[in-house]
Amino acid sequence: MYEEAPTPLTIDLMPAGLFLMTAAHDGRDNWQFVVRGLGITAGPPTIVTVGLSPSNFTTQLAEAAGEFVLAVCSAAQASVVAASRGLHGRDTEDKFALVGLQRLPATRVRAPLIAGAHACLECRIQGKFPAGDRQIYVAEVVALHLDRAAPPVVHYDHHVFAFDPRAPIG
Repeated sequence: MYEEAPTPLTIDLMPAGLFLMTAAHDGRDNWQFVVRGLGITAGPPTIVTVGLSPSNFTTQLAEAAGEFVLAVCSAAQASVVAASRGLHGRDTEDKFALVGLQRLPATRVRAPLIAGAHACLECRIQGKFPAGDRQIYVAEVVALHLDRAAPPVVHYDHHVFAFDPRAPIG
């Protein structure tokens, strides 16, 4: 039997991957969690979307640079969710170091990759669209770095869960 619930619960109750986005511009870099990322087409071109807050420093760096890295988090980044609460890129000299994230060089964009992630997608922004208090960014994946030994994690109802892609149920 269904119960009627407040619509803001929708986002929390839709399981999604946990993503981390990095951006760099004019000598600064930063990162933020992105709870919603979506692959649109395998391509070519390969297209993804992310929903971002326009007021976030990392979003502003990505907007200025026209590019970003979208990391598909593994268990290695799960502890960073709690450790990063209250940290803001504008107020922090090195947000990566404060939570123990290691930067790796990207091959086609200036934003860094994240060591230990399941995958890092180097992306170039193709467009953006308003969506409530967010902007939906459409981006082309120009390089993919994959570590199959570091399985992705899932975000659901304010928690991060292990995900094993080797154990399908259907």
